[in-house]
Amino acid sequence: MQTGALIAFKVAQSNTPSGVNRFCREFYGYTDKSNKGRYSYERQGFISRFPHINLLRGLIIVRLEHAEEIMDFLKKYNAEVFMREVILLHSDVQKLNEKINETPSRAEREMDLF
Repeated sequence: MQTGALIAFKVAQSNTPSGVNRFCREFYGYTDKSNKGRYSYERQGFISRFPHINLLRGLIIVRLEHAEEIMDFLKKYNAEVFMREVILLHSDVQKLNEKINETPSRAEREMDLF
């Protein structure tokens, strides 16, 4: 059985609307549009670096080894954070492994060049 971390968070009420927007863009990422919407670029967020499962807004499942780094980021924005260790279902393990395999590592990209 593998374990993961269930992280629930809520951005503190003391943040301004612009502060909440800044948090969402930095944490989740966003689509940047230029030339009146003709071009769009996906800007990756902090959470994109880690395999994760979004359950609801402010509720994610991550691997246990990444939980501390994510919680540190959330605390930087004065978010209320709740974390519990959970036993992952087989489907959850598969989803977390798929997310890792989607983006090849630098070594794998270099091997493709040869």
